[in-house]
Amino acid sequence: MIANDVFGVAARQASWLLARQRVVAQNVANANTPGYKAADLKPFEATLHSASLPLVTTSPMHFTTAGEGEPAAPAAEKADNAEVYFSGNDVSEEAEMAKGNEVYRAYSLNTSIVTAFNNMILQSVKG
Repeated sequence: MIANDVFGVAARQASWLLARQRVVAQNVANANTPGYKAADLKPFEATLHSASLPLVTTSPMHFTTAGEGEPAAPAAEKADNAEVYFSGNDVSEEAEMAKGNEVYRAYSLNTSIVTAFNNMILQSVKG
């Protein structure tokens, strides 16, 4: 059923957004720490492409894959900030606030899509 796919991808994106918000918050919290290097996550699209999404089958004649499972949690990697400050710190508070805003907008969009899809399913069931 396609509903499982939509809700599954939405749940994975919500998990990724939570992980990215944690990384952004950690960067902001360490903005004055000497030598701290800002981190960020790979884009969700790259994470989604590298994840093994299980195939849904409705017939025993459909192909199956071996080793289907949950992908690992996204790992933070060094951010590409241009300016390194005298203390060796490269956290740009403006860039981190922009990332936090991106996370907020993406989460709002994710929630809106899931809500709309859920309402569409409810309307189809009511007949």
